Amino acid sequence: MTNLPSDEYEDYMSDGELQYEAKQPKLIENFSTTVIIANLPQVPESKVEKLTSVLKKLTGKVGTLSTDTPPLMPMNGDKTHGFAFITFVSSADAAKCVEAINSYQFDKSHKLSVHGYDDVCGLRDVPEKYVEKTARPYVPQADVGAWLRDPGQRDAFCIRQGHETEVHWADGLRDPVIDYDGSREKAAGIQWCKDRMEWSPKGSFMATIIKQKGVILWGGEKYEKLGRFAHADVDHVSFSPNEGYIMTVSNKPDAVDAVKIHDIKTGKMIRAFKLYPSDKFREEDEERGEVNPPQFSWSYNDEYIARMGEDLITIYELPSMKLLEKKSLLADGIKEFQWSPGANTLAYWSPEKGNSPAQVNLVAIPSRKLLRSKNLFQVNSVLMSWQDEGRFLGCKVLRHTKSKKTVYNNFELFRVMEEGVPVEMLDVKDAVFNFRWEPGGSRFAMVHAENAGATRMNVSFYDMDKTVKADEAGTKKKGKKLTEGQILPELNLVTTLVDRQCSSLFWSPAGGVIVLASLGDSSSGSLEFYDVNQTITLAMREHYRATDVNWDPSGRMVSTSVCQPLNGAYFKFQMDNGYMLWSFQGKQLFVAAYENFYQFKWRPRKVVLSKEAVKDVETNIKKYEREFDRADKERAKALYLEETKGKRLQRKTFRDRVADLRAVYKSQKQQRIAMNGGYDSDDDSNFTTTVVKMTEIIDTKETVIDEFP
Repeated sequence: MTNLPSDEYEDYMSDGELQYEAKQPKLIENFSTTVIIANLPQVPESKVEKLTSVLKKLTGKVGTLSTDTPPLMPMNGDKTHGFAFITFVSSADAAKCVEAINSYQFDKSHKLSVHGYDDVCGLRDVPEKYVEKTARPYVPQADVGAWLRDPGQRDAFCIRQGHETEVHWADGLRDPVIDYDGSREKAAGIQWCKDRMEWSPKGSFMATIIKQKGVILWGGEKYEKLGRFAHADVDHVSFSPNEGYIMTVSNKPDAVDAVKIHDIKTGKMIRAFKLYPSDKFREEDEERGEVNPPQFSWSYNDEYIARMGEDLITIYELPSMKLLEKKSLLADGIKEFQWSPGANTLAYWSPEKGNSPAQVNLVAIPSRKLLRSKNLFQVNSVLMSWQDEGRFLGCKVLRHTKSKKTVYNNFELFRVMEEGVPVEMLDVKDAVFNFRWEPGGSRFAMVHAENAGATRMNVSFYDMDKTVKADEAGTKKKGKKLTEGQILPELNLVTTLVDRQCSSLFWSPAGGVIVLASLGDSSSGSLEFYDVNQTITLAMREHYRATDVNWDPSGRMVSTSVCQPLNGAYFKFQMDNGYMLWSFQGKQLFVAAYENFYQFKWRPRKVVLSKEAVKDVETNIKKYEREFDRADKERAKALYLEETKGKRLQRKTFRDRVADLRAVYKSQKQQRIAMNGGYDSDDDSNFTTTVVKMTEIIDTKETVIDEFP
């Protein structure tokens, strides 16, 4: 570098003092961003770098590590002490680390113990002498099962109409009555629910969504606020089957915590995830112009939660939310998976790839044992559907011919509870539009037609079990003699209904009865109530432009409704908005119309009676009929007394007035006698009674009777 003469750069120099301010890192006056990870392996100095790298990778998954303060692992002679200091950029990330990694099984011999640095330092301030704390007064919790003890055995439902959210009681005998309509919140100037609401699977909780803030849980006899789960821009919620956990989801692809898993009892967030498990799924959605990421799915007993990824299924244990066995379940080419509703079993399918056929696989969790694998060829798509008890799995397979010019359907029906999981095939030449299992039963129904553009449909009912009839008894099958009433695991056609206006199927939760509905903007809203046991139509009804059909949990009533989207700007069928209630036999019970109607949700109720108990009730139905008839009469009497309360009060007032007038009349008797010159008009002896009998012939008819010879 050439040195410039002083006279050439003298004008560039300032006469003032040099002002220099060093750029120092921001001073953190506490250690809330630092955690201590204890119970680490004690390693020599040569392995410190490798162990530090593993720790950075592990902790970096839950938060952003500080670059100014690298991990510190103190030495104890030639080995480490077995703990390390990890510093994050924020105290929130440090708190996440404590929640997520504490009790983490680092290896076979070391389970990590993670604590905040400030918490550990606080141990220095513990007094030597124990001071007993004053116990807080016991505050009883809201009874979330109070509604189940309703003396009228009524069912509840919630509606969202206009700016109102209302919970109603209904029993099918009289008009619905309001249980709670957010009056407490209205008095405080607050709208109870501004967006969607959801019931928990057993009906213990009601969740209301506040789009900008999160989700609030309500429950108890007075619908008290039981919990709040913060989540900005939340779009929907999902409860675990046993109501132990709640998942809140925001459809924000860039958010690192778009999916949050919370513990309902503690109110704490257990873990958060991005909306998409990988960029591949996001790119595919962007090409289609939609937001439809792979969803998390709960196991039936709240032990696991899983989500589909690229060629794998990630399964997390609850409540720790740690990856099961630290590895995902490999599932090459997976397109969809579903948990069994009755066991920790996963069903998933993958399409054909190269020379490998498409497959439907059943896998037991946590053992990862393959229970059944079914190879499929020339497959376009597979639609899986579980029977509600997990006894059967139905797969509707859309296939194509070798030329790919023609497509057809067939069903692969898995008997999951039987040894070896046998599979039955059912070929259907028609186009299939809908497929539904009967709750608690072995039957299923399908809607089908000759071509995809048909307007009139056929509905077929099949049974996975066959009952041996009297004329079949005594015959042999597979070397065994059949007896009347014996149940055989054999697929058979029950009946087919032809030429129906039907697009959707809705089985009663009690089984036996199904509603065949024609739903949608352009449909007639026809409803056929059909008894599958008797194979007869109970009623034909119509709800014009109906969009939803929902059974109550008991199967006594069914609702049909015309609902509009919650985002507004939907006034096309404003005159039809509202709901109707029907009996299971198709009798109309109630009608309500609203200018704006958004949701109708029956409150779920767990089935508490076993199949044996239900059979006992059916056997002793006469006894229960008498009990319920007595209860109905008492209820009708109480209702009559309540309805006639005003009339009976008017009658009492009238009678009291008459009694008063009679008392006055009686007190004036002597005055009347004196005024009448001693004549007492109330004395019967002053009157002469004459009885006159009169006979009047009204009609005469003569009949000639033949005499006997």
